[in-house]
Amino acid sequence: MGSAPRRARRHDPDRKERIVASALEVLARDGVAGITHRAVATAADVPLGSVTYHFATLADLVQHAFEAHVDALATRFEARLSYCVDGDDLVDAIASAITDDLASHPNELAVTYELYGDAVRRPEIRHLTQRWMERAEDALAEHFDRTTARLVDVVVEGLMVHTSIAQRPMSKDEVRALLTIAVGGAPTTEE
Repeated sequence: MGSAPRRARRHDPDRKERIVASALEVLARDGVAGITHRAVATAADVPLGSVTYHFATLADLVQHAFEAHVDALATRFEARLSYCVDGDDLVDAIASAITDDLASHPNELAVTYELYGDAVRRPEIRHLTQRWMERAEDALAEHFDRTTARLVDVVVEGLMVHTSIAQRPMSKDEVRALLTIAVGGAPTTEE
């Protein structure tokens, strides 16, 4: 009696990354409370077993998704600031980070709010948000003293929330004006 032919394995070297990206889509749509292995598998177009193979628990999957999200946002913010030379350029870059990067990507905002909510409940996620705040503050400290960098980071967070939930979102000019007040009179660092 012959054995059944073996199914060829599907070559899919980016499967784990696709699962994480799909988890971010599900988090944006359904939140932490609504994410399931099955929903992520469906979104990633992979067998359910692939999700559980790469991520032992749902908490592990959510943490990896949040880590990817934070890294992408922090890297984009750092890149924006790295091209700045003077104060006006810097304020405009920060305003663009709020109005062009975050506010114009509702899924990213939704995932960010899910991240904040989960950080309230889980220390490991709180550590992730703390690292994110430190990266933002460090990027700002390349241009401002440490206290001003922290203030601007807090203002950015507040503006991001306000811009995303207000019925009439602030314009880029309004955001720029508020940031200018936050950095006003602050010494810039010399390189």
